[in-house]
Amino acid sequence: MHTNKIATLALAAIMLAGCYNPNITDSPEVEDLKKELAELRKSDSELRSKYIAQNEELSSILNELASITSKTSDLRLNVEMGAARLTQAEQISKSISNIKGRITALEKAADAIGVKNKEFQTMIDGLNSVLEEQRQQIDILKVEIETKNRTITSQKDTIAMQDMTIKKQMLELEKTVAHQAKLLYEAGKELETMGDQVPEVSWKKNKEKVEEMRQNLYRKALEYYKQSYAEGYYEAKDRISALIAKIQAN
Repeated sequence: MHTNKIATLALAAIMLAGCYNPNITDSPEVEDLKKELAELRKSDSELRSKYIAQNEELSSILNELASITSKTSDLRLNVEMGAARLTQAEQISKSISNIKGRITALEKAADAIGVKNKEFQTMIDGLNSVLEEQRQQIDILKVEIETKNRTITSQKDTIAMQDMTIKKQMLELEKTVAHQAKLLYEAGKELETMGDQVPEVSWKKNKEKVEEMRQNLYRKALEYYKQSYAEGYYEAKDRISALIAKIQAN
């Protein structure tokens, strides 16, 4: 439209110029045609720049859509492998919203310069359709990711509770073992004391029996000391050495 009008005005200017007389100043009609022609040429230049910018924006949007499609495929694969993160899906959703805004701005710009025709609208509708499909896919993948995350969290909580229960049971068992070890030590000490307190006798026959009783008490005490030490009651170590010396001395 602009180009046709420029051509018409240029033709009119040429015709008027054919009637030009160097001794006569240009008529107002010629001056008006020249001004209008200059304005139209400027407008046509601006319009061409806007066309170029519009085409560049369309190319950029198409490239971005291709990138989103690739990222969505990668995300789907990660979901299947259990390695997807919700942040991946959120980033793609953000990109989709950004492109949606750019398409809307492109439509408004087309309206402003009067180039919004049927073909243009068909292209815009196609872009919006692809975007909507991508958005729906991302929403589905988000649900899958969140479901798996909840399952993993639940499993971790269960494992944590089991670990806590096991630790508590182990602690109680350690206390029980420690108490048992102390009881064994005390029992050994009591038997050792009983062996120390066996009365002395003068008769040889009775003396042998008494000594045998003492040795039996010492050996039993030594057994308890060793069990106590094996279960972690380390105070029994010194008693083991001392008692062995007693047994060997007798």
